[in-house]
This record gives sequence, C-alpha cells and structure tokens, in this order.
Amino acid sequence: MSYLECFLISILYFWGSSTALSFGVGYFTLYRPVISGLLTGFILGDPSAGMSTGAVVNLIYMNFVSTGGSFKGDQMLTAIISAVAAITLNLNMIESAAIAYPFGFLGILIWKYRLNINSIFVKKFEQEYEKGNNPEINLYNGFLPQLLLYIMSTAVIITALFIMNLIGSYAASLNRILLIIGFGLIIYTSISLIFKLKDNKFVLIFVGSLIITLIFNIPSYLIVFTVLLFLFFYRDKALIKTSYDMRKMSILNKRDLIYAWVIWANYSHSCYSFERLQGLTFAHSMKNIFKKLYNDENEIMEGIHRHSEFFNTEPNIGTPIIGYIISQEEQAVLNKEQNYNISFVKKGMMGIAAGLGDSFTQVVLTPLFISLSVVLCTDGYYSLAVIPVLILASLILIISYIGFMKGYYEGKESLIERVNIVKNSKIKLYFPYIFSGILGVSLGKLILFNYMYFFR
Repeated sequence: MSYLECFLISILYFWGSSTALSFGVGYFTLYRPVISGLLTGFILGDPSAGMSTGAVVNLIYMNFVSTGGSFKGDQMLTAIISAVAAITLNLNMIESAAIAYPFGFLGILIWKYRLNINSIFVKKFEQEYEKGNNPEINLYNGFLPQLLLYIMSTAVIITALFIMNLIGSYAASLNRILLIIGFGLIIYTSISLIFKLKDNKFVLIFVGSLIITLIFNIPSYLIVFTVLLFLFFYRDKALIKTSYDMRKMSILNKRDLIYAWVIWANYSHSCYSFERLQGLTFAHSMKNIFKKLYNDENEIMEGIHRHSEFFNTEPNIGTPIIGYIISQEEQAVLNKEQNYNISFVKKGMMGIAAGLGDSFTQVVLTPLFISLSVVLCTDGYYSLAVIPVLILASLILIISYIGFMKGYYEGKESLIERVNIVKNSKIKLYFPYIFSGILGVSLGKLILFNYMYFFR
C-alpha cells in the first residue's frame, strides 16, 4: 500500500466515525461495512472485492446497535481491514472478514477514550465561560473534537494496517481455518438474530428462505425489488409527510431554522462525551438562533451556555425537540420574559424520543435496508446494492428535517405524534418477516458462492 492510500483510508475512517460533513447519515451509510468496504475498495483499486467482503462483515455485525455511549465493536474498522486483506492478500470475502474480525475490538478503544477526552473540551468551555471570556462554541463542539477524532482515527488505522502487514504472510496458509471461522461467525450471528425475534414463525421463514435459495437460487434483484415495492405501498406516510402548519414568523426566518438544523445534523455527536453527551451540540445549534434573537453579546452567550447542559436523544427522530425549543426561546423574547420551564421541557421530551427512536432507526430501518444491500452483494449486483443505502439515507434526512420544522411550527404535539407513528409503524410491524427472509437468502447465497472453496 502507498502512503497516499493509507492517508485516504485514514480520512475515510475519520469521516465514517464522525457525524460531521455527512448530515448525520454517515453513521447509517459510510459507517456500515458494505459501504466502507466499497470505498476502501475504490481507494485500493478493486471496489467489487471491497464491497463483497464488506457485505460479509455487515452480516456479522447485523445486530450492531450503539446507544447512549455503548459500543460493542467497530464494524467500520473491521470492514476496512477486511477489504485491505481481500485486495492485498487475495483472500476470499469470508476469509478476509474472519481475519479482520478481531480488529473491531481495537476500535472500541477509540470510542471509549474519545468520550472521556471530549469531557475535557466540555470542562474547558465551562472554565472559559466562568472567566467571562465568551468561549466560541464552534471551537469546543466542532474543531477540537474533530481534530482529536482524526488524530485518533489515523493512529488506529496505522496500528491496524501495521498489524495486518505482520500477520499477512501467514494468511495464505490459514485459508481453510479462516473460512470455517468466518462461516461460524455468520451462522452464529444469523441464528442469534432470528432467536431474538422470539417467535418460531420467523425461524421457519429463515430456514425456508435458506432452503429455497439453495434449491432455486432466485436472483436477489427480484427479491429486493419485491421488498422495495412492498415497503413503498406500506410506508409510514405520516412520518415523512412534508406538509406542516406554518405560522407567521416574528423574528426568525426559515433560513435560520435550516441553518440550526444543519448544525444539529452534522455535529450531533461531534463532542459526544460521558459528561453531557449531546449537550454542546444542542448549544451549538442554538448559536445563530440567539444571535438573531438578541443584540447583546452577553445575552447571546448566556443563552448558548444555558443549552450546553446534559442532553441526549435519538438525533433524527428527536429533532422536533430542537425545533420546539427554538420556538419557545423566540416566544420568550417576544413576551419579554425568561421562560424558566424550557430546560425542564427539553429534558422531559428527550427521554421520550431516545429509546423509541433508536428502536426504529437503528433496530428496524438500518438493518432492513442494509440487509437488502448485503443480499445484492452476495449475488454480485454491486451497483444495485447502493440503491437501498441511498433510500435509507434519504429517509433519515427527511425524518430529521421534517421533524425539526414540525417541532418549530406545530410544537411539542409534533413529537407526541411522531412517537405514536413509530409505535404503530407498518414497517416496524412487517420488519421481522422481511428481515428473517432476507437473512436466510443472504446465507444461502453465501453458501452457494463459497461452495467450491470448501472442496478446493
């Protein structure tokens, strides 16, 4: 590998690990192995190999959920190293996934230390505020945490590539062992996922789809097209409804709201810390709002600091909270009085959206669309495999933006409405049926594709 390739891979790893410059959808797309494997493959000159082994890693990490600072393994780092192994060592997609799997635990270190070190930036922001220096929120929530993340990402990538280089010479002699380990990981993950659904009918769907795939080998694009057609007709229309009741703005305009949403979407986890989680990002998204509401620098800074308190919610389902709080701050200025209930309202609303939001975006939407991408990869349709990921990214963006605007225009009722929509979601209802079937098809495709490797 050249120095340029190493540098580009470090940039990729940093970009996928950060919400910055991706409007928050990087976590659902760039960070997923099927896409990070593809992009690593582009860097190394073989996108198909990168995407195919990324799809295998994605199967192994299909039950990945990260909430409230929890982290069980770095699927993006695993996918990058897997793609490097597949391309530079000429390993099979499953062999490369197996040799890369332990590297996922290396990524846990960067996550845990990052959350600890980010607390330093929070404390520094507090110290500067107490001194009356009016600290720049962009610096403490944006530049410094992202610079730290890039340095840590580069260090982890260099370490991982160095270790891979050391063990690479032994990989060729361990092909059969790696293949068995890789299949073992895939089967273990698949079975554990199916049994987590806690209903025997999903086991039957999984086994049935696996057997049908092994016998008939139906092209995956037909299956994916059928699923997407079904999802289109049974979509949750109210969740992505773009119309909302617009009231006349007195001080703020729509551009102000869009700017605040852009900050929130891009930096929701920029200075994510054990001390305040998303607190600094909430304050960051309010900066330009307060600049519009107040003329006095001290009042602006006081407002920003007030919203740097502890805050944590699902960053896309929970956007009505930010929109609503902005409307309350504007109303307080119009009424020429301080609304002391804003902080309590914000904290009360965040818990409602947090758990329910993660159970929808991370547990339903992401596995559903990523599994469609994976099954296309296992059948060799790499170009088509990008489509489900693009649909997922579009849905996340729409959910985030519409929620933000509804929160401002329609108030806290918009969050209650959103919670009820998610609770009664048709996609959520049909998800286990579709997912168990797609999982069975994916496993069947992998067995068919790798059959000859068992008997070489």
